[in-house]
Amino acid sequence: MQMNGYLFLVLTVACFSTLGVLHKVADFRRCSPSAVNVCLFLWASCLMATYTLSTRGSLQAPAPAATVAVACGVCASVAVLAFQTGIRFGKISTSWLIINLSTAVPTILSIVCYGEHVGFRRALALGAIVLSLFFLWKDKEVEIAEKEKETEVGVKPVV
Repeated sequence: MQMNGYLFLVLTVACFSTLGVLHKVADFRRCSPSAVNVCLFLWASCLMATYTLSTRGSLQAPAPAATVAVACGVCASVAVLAFQTGIRFGKISTSWLIINLSTAVPTILSIVCYGEHVGFRRALALGAIVLSLFFLWKDKEVEIAEKEKETEVGVKPVV
């Protein structure tokens, strides 16, 4: 049972990595972000339906679960579309960092709203999130300083 968990974990990392590369390829080839989004969710729906049918034999879900699933699907679609569009205006590493850091919001809400226990590992993970944000901020400062230097050098007249 635990081996399946690790298998899914490795598969998740591999698929997210591939997804990031394919998003960059799509941007490089000037593909429409909305078209990439539609294809992504179409294939995801087909694969999840196939998996669900093969393991459970039915696609039926209780109404509350279906409602939550639709809301999550809409949020995921908007997030991926915003990510794909945002790649054109920034670094892919920054975009992926922000997506991964977005997991901090439900984690913190879960701790606050449901009183979940914060053990050493969870505290370490939350600390890593804060550290990641700090590094992102410092990287942006360095990038802005480099652009300012380039602008100063390019504007100065030759005497």
